[in-house]
Amino acid sequence: MSEIAIFQQLPSSDTRTELHSSQMPILRSAKWVLILLVLWSVSPVLADDAVDAALNRLSTVGQFAFGGVGYAGITSKGETDFKLVLAQPKPTALNTFERLWVIGNPQGRSYALSGLKKLAPERFAELTATLGRSTEKVEVMRGCMVSHEPLPEVAKQIGQGKFRF
Repeated sequence: MSEIAIFQQLPSSDTRTELHSSQMPILRSAKWVLILLVLWSVSPVLADDAVDAALNRLSTVGQFAFGGVGYAGITSKGETDFKLVLAQPKPTALNTFERLWVIGNPQGRSYALSGLKKLAPERFAELTATLGRSTEKVEVMRGCMVSHEPLPEVAKQIGQGKFRF
């Protein structure tokens, strides 16, 4: 076969470019669909891990605080973890706050009550009714001030909306 015959059988450079450029949007779309599918399938696992880690930290948190605290007026780690749990789908958040109520220290239980007040006010009322004359003390931080208050009193303040979250 002569060189001219081989050259005539090859597609022109314009044809190859046109074919390639017409396939690019499809390939880009397919790539994004694949990336989204992977993220969609992995995100619940990552969210579960993050919620479990937040639950563990909240169960032993040192202070119950909302709003800017300390000299720098920063958001407390407890509030950050609380908001992470609160941002989950309602069933997940409710389950996490219920677990926190059972395993948490008084500060953690206060965060649990706060979450339940927002998501399930009737459950909040049930739990606060069981506190009775509890002598548990909650370390509460407001701004730069730290106090130790009875858990029933903190629950009452949560019910009155004195903690903004």
